[in-house]
Amino acid sequence: MAVVDSSLSLKEAESYYRKGLSPANDAIRAFLKDSPLIVYGARAINAHLPDWLDRETKDWDMLTPDNAEKQATTLEKKLDKRYSGDFFAVEPAVHEGTFRIRNRVTGEVVADVTLKEKEVEFKRIKGINYATLGYHEQHILETLDDPQASYRHWKDREALQRIKIFKAAKAKRAKRKPRTSGEDEWGFMYGLG
Repeated sequence: MAVVDSSLSLKEAESYYRKGLSPANDAIRAFLKDSPLIVYGARAINAHLPDWLDRETKDWDMLTPDNAEKQATTLEKKLDKRYSGDFFAVEPAVHEGTFRIRNRVTGEVVADVTLKEKEVEFKRIKGINYATLGYHEQHILETLDDPQASYRHWKDREALQRIKIFKAAKAKRAKRKPRTSGEDEWGFMYGLG
């Protein structure tokens, strides 16, 4: 097992790995329930869509109305406390106004906290503020028009496609008769086979 941050011992890294990812996600959710931060990006889109349209994502992207570095540091301390060690660190990201929380064992980014520059519509789902699908559609279309963001156009097109599929399924569901026994909320049959 290789440790990214050489100041961590193998014993410390083993302690981290034994706990898995769940404590990190649980700590982040708990932090978000008590804060004005807004989750955006793939995780927010997933929160609005049914599970069958989710895209796997490992990190959390958050917008804050105030000091992004302070919010990231507060969350980093909560993560360290949850794991009973110094396993996370805050660093400035490439984009100005964004601070990244990096896992010192794996080197992976756990969260990005960005100072929001404009008002963002959000919906509160299970106690957490998630940017709306409308916000994401508008943001994605702006990004697709930006040639400097071409490195992420494939990801944005895919997200936009998932949103369109959801809206079409939702519109179809609204027009159809009430569901019958054996159908899920989207009109698909379950329990067959």
